Formats: sequence, structure tokens, C-alpha cells
Amino acid sequence: MQDQDVLALDESERKLLDLSFQTGLAERRIRNIAFDVAITSALVIIATAYGLRTGWLAAVAIVLLVVSGLEKVSYARSVMHYRGLVRKLVHRVEQLEGAQQTALGAHPAADLQHRIDVEHESRREAAPDSGAERIDSEPMTSPTHH
Repeated sequence: MQDQDVLALDESERKLLDLSFQTGLAERRIRNIAFDVAITSALVIIATAYGLRTGWLAAVAIVLLVVSGLEKVSYARSVMHYRGLVRKLVHRVEQLEGAQQTALGAHPAADLQHRIDVEHESRREAAPDSGAERIDSEPMTSPTHH
């Protein structure tokens, strides 16, 4: 990437760009989530075994729901930032290639697949009837091995 390309990104997009080249971040996040679930489950089991009242368990459940909700909001915001970064990078590539910019709300992969399908269909219609069985005049022989 050229400096001008990086400068065209906002601060969060620059951070995501840098993070996208760091290895092991997603794996570490998954390990942390699994660890959190294991610790929380153990705490609930221990609290239940020691006879914690229902009110305390409800409070723990509410805290868990709040934390889970915050994690989901954080994840959704990350996805939104990644989508913005991808769109900017696609538009930059299109600009460099001299291609028309993909519009917001477009489906470039689906549009390409549709064009490919239409082209294949038109080729099939233009080709002679190849669906009929072909009968060879000479019988097939099995190869002999020495």
C-alpha cells in the first residue's frame, strides 16, 4: 500500500489494517472466550453446590448477560469497521484498475456469478446438441499390462 492509501483510512480502519497482519489474535480471542465460559460455569456450579440463594444466582446471570451483550456489541462494531475497510480497499483497487466503482448495496460476487452463469448458458445454447449419447464405431479395448 502507498502512504496515500493508508492516510485515506480513518483511525479505526488503520488499526484494523495493522491488526489484520498480526497472527494469532483471533485464536487468542477464542481461547479467552472458552476460558471465560469455563470459569463462569465453574463459579455457578460451586455457588449452587454451596447453596447460594436464588437471588444471588439471578444477579450472576444478569452480570453474565450484560458482559455477553457487550461482547456481542463489540464484535458487531468490529465487523462494521472491517466492512468499511474492505469497501475502501476495493474502491482503491477499482480506481487503480480503472474499473467502475462498486456501489454501496451492490452484490459484486453474486453479480459476477450471474454473468458467468449467463455466459455458460449462452455457450450451451450456441453449441450443437451435445446431450445425445455418442456411439463409437470401434469397441473399447482394455489395455494390456506387461
